[in-house]
Amino acid sequence: STHLWVRLTALYELEKAHNSAAVSTDDDTTSSSKKEDADKGVVPCARDRLRHLRHTLITCICSVCPEFDAMYRCPLESYLPVLLPPLLAALEDRDPDISRQARGCAELTANTPLLTEVLPQVLEAVRSVSSSQSWQVRSSVLPFLQVMIFRHQCSIADEDMEMVRGLMVSLLQDQQVEVREMASAAVAVLVRIVGEELALKLKGDFCEWSRQKLPNREKASAGDGDDFKSAVRKRHAGVLGMAALIGAYPYDVPSWMPEVLVQLAQHVIDPIPIKQTVRNTFGEFWRTHQDTWPMLKEKFTEDQLSALTNLLASPTYFS
Repeated sequence: STHLWVRLTALYELEKAHNSAAVSTDDDTTSSSKKEDADKGVVPCARDRLRHLRHTLITCICSVCPEFDAMYRCPLESYLPVLLPPLLAALEDRDPDISRQARGCAELTANTPLLTEVLPQVLEAVRSVSSSQSWQVRSSVLPFLQVMIFRHQCSIADEDMEMVRGLMVSLLQDQQVEVREMASAAVAVLVRIVGEELALKLKGDFCEWSRQKLPNREKASAGDGDDFKSAVRKRHAGVLGMAALIGAYPYDVPSWMPEVLVQLAQHVIDPIPIKQTVRNTFGEFWRTHQDTWPMLKEKFTEDQLSALTNLLASPTYFS
């Protein structure tokens, strides 16, 4: 075990070197050239060593966390807060085999039952990964949390659940659109687990974000375009948040949902990627609600129905 710990310590040092050489990407789209330039900061032999150490880490975790449904605790649970950051970082490895193995190992780890004393430390380790410079690593945090929260929903403390909620909601405003969309799916799962009380708490913030005013595109491009991008990102976060609330109830229409649907419909002509999110959300809503729509539409007022008629009556609009 001492030899293994020495190798894992070397892995952490190489991870630090790799991260320090990485280029931070502030735009919504990242170029492969920047990624290649960042990787040049780590010499080929060091990259090979990093890959071997990542393989050691994955093998170690998978060998002791195979099936713990019939066991009381995981032998590695006290070490998971230290092992998780490099494991999640391995998801962006350029070797597809390492990346695939790390993804499977992360899913296995998230589904491993943990004691209540260890769970807060594991969640804090996951939270630290959410600030990674790599958007692939940031996005990997979200499916990991979905599985872990579902697995431990009966034992997680209220303050830990609050931290998870804050993390997922904050990633709705991530600079990378893929991370924002992943955060929307994670929020939907969290609402299903916690219940309608959480949906009511989040609805106000999401609707407010969606009302973010967008500066004139021409004036923004002539001056500082960052203001326009920031405004679009916040409005998109609100739209994704509302989409998450709607997606959490695929076959029902709670009393608060008609208002959210009407608010969401107002953004169908917004800039990309906002309008695409609106179209996808309404397309999915119509797919899951059309069979019971004659009954569900009774929950809408006449004004709300008239505002939604064009969107819901033409499902081909979303194809």
